[in-house]
Amino acid sequence: MKKKLLIALAMCMALGTACGKETAEEEKTARSVEVMTAGEGEIASQFAYTGKAAASRQVNIVPTVPGKVTDFNFDVGDEVHQGAVLFTVDTTDLNNSLRGAEAGYNVAKLARDNAKNTYENNKLLFDEEIISKAEFDQIKYAYEAAEAQLASTQVQLDTLKKNISDCAVTSPLTGVVTQRNVEIGGFASSASPAYVVMDLSTIKVEVGVSEQVLNTIKIGDKVDVTMTAVSELPLEGVVSTVSPAAGQTGMYTVKIELDNSKGLIKSGMMAEVNFTAEKAEDTIVLPRNAVITKEDETYVYVVKDGKAKKVMVELGIEAADTIEITKGLKKGDDVVTKGQTYISDGEEVNVVSAEGTAKADAKEKDKKEVKGE
Repeated sequence: MKKKLLIALAMCMALGTACGKETAEEEKTARSVEVMTAGEGEIASQFAYTGKAAASRQVNIVPTVPGKVTDFNFDVGDEVHQGAVLFTVDTTDLNNSLRGAEAGYNVAKLARDNAKNTYENNKLLFDEEIISKAEFDQIKYAYEAAEAQLASTQVQLDTLKKNISDCAVTSPLTGVVTQRNVEIGGFASSASPAYVVMDLSTIKVEVGVSEQVLNTIKIGDKVDVTMTAVSELPLEGVVSTVSPAAGQTGMYTVKIELDNSKGLIKSGMMAEVNFTAEKAEDTIVLPRNAVITKEDETYVYVVKDGKAKKVMVELGIEAADTIEITKGLKKGDDVVTKGQTYISDGEEVNVVSAEGTAKADAKEKDKKEVKGE
């Protein structure tokens, strides 16, 4: 009798083990997936182009009067204001010429005054017909020639004064000195710039864009400009000009201006400009890999009551890693974002977190309560 009981007990234990294995195998058939709850967000499609930072204005300064440099007041890196004297050129020869011109002017003025008196006196005689017209015409011509000579001398005098003034070479704009190519005792001329001054308070970045993007850009648009040498965060730029004609490379030049009042941006720094072609707010946005396109169908899987449901969707704006869903989903849907390529419509799934931890459903909780766990 005992032997029969032992055999029966052994059979029951074997059957129980087999049932446990079968249950475990059934549990293993539910594929694990990760989901995200669809909510409202924003998305933008962007195009990035690379350019270099440059000063909004740059002036190469040369002396109008060549000569030996007697002094300079600013060096590379110095800030200068408009009208500040950068350097001076020797005026010795010009001053000597000026004194000669002043003497010549005084002589010409005296001659003009005498000719004027003679003209006025003889005009009275001519009016009373005391002298002939021929005599009067000669007197009148002498007066006019004296007037012309005085005017010519005045021009020479003014030119010399201006040249002397120009020997103190000033900056035509407020900015920063980026080059100084003069030394005291050296010769400055128009052959090469003596100074280069840049206005760096506003920076411009020029990029060449393709025809596909050109018509999405307009003057006044705000764009993100990434300059890693200046800031980890994008800087805000404004489109200032858009070329209506393509260059030799087939690209269209677009200029962007950035405020540089803090002086952090230097000319020549690399910049990446991001233009926004399309933008949408308060819309459903998913990771691109959550969307499946197969056999002319575009769909996602939504988890409902522990099962995967295939839902057809329509797409909108596409960004680098995300995509807009314009139709097919609603806020609150649990969309499969990982494991979707291995499941089918109606299949039971096991939802796990991004860390791989199973989310116990009501059925699992009931099992644990029955086992006393």
